[in-house]
Amino acid sequence: MNLDTDLLRELSDLFVSDLRASQYYNQLSSDERANVEHRLARDAAQGSRPLLPGALPEDIERTEQAAQDELGIELPNELCELFAEVDGFSENGVSVYGAEQDLPDEQAYGPTLVAENLSLWSLLPETAEKYLFIGDSDLWYFGFDLGTKQYVVLSRSTLEPVHSFGSLAEMVNDMLKQALRIDLDGDTQSTPIPDNAADR
Repeated sequence: MNLDTDLLRELSDLFVSDLRASQYYNQLSSDERANVEHRLARDAAQGSRPLLPGALPEDIERTEQAAQDELGIELPNELCELFAEVDGFSENGVSVYGAEQDLPDEQAYGPTLVAENLSLWSLLPETAEKYLFIGDSDLWYFGFDLGTKQYVVLSRSTLEPVHSFGSLAEMVNDMLKQALRIDLDGDTQSTPIPDNAADR
């Protein structure tokens, strides 16, 4: 997976900065705060990105099985590779869905792939079994077209494809730039989809 490691590091740094500025963190005792700082430093020393981990192998397997059982689809290999590197994120209105986890509901930390697709397919039946939704933003749905095997961006208002990407990594890198509010003008690797493409 060719994700932009600089963007991932920047997002991780942003999450750590947000944590340190949070009311939660500031209300911790000095021992609890020291423990959090130790864990963040340990993660960084081990080469992982604090607060932006990859999924556990068993969570990736659980997600693959849930996708087959509940959605009736086999996940693209690229998506499993993405989960191993980044188990989803949400920032500035942009979300990449994470792997399914074996946690009590009150401990779930973000939108998960199968649950989000079940919800979206129910709310937007015209997308059911046509798109595997990978993430969203205020304006877009990011997905995998199950028919054409292309990574696409759908307008949230029309559900029409407006851009396509050559790979999942290109799409997620674009999503990272949107989440970090990095200017995308002239820097996108997506291909606009002609208006008549929706008539296929």
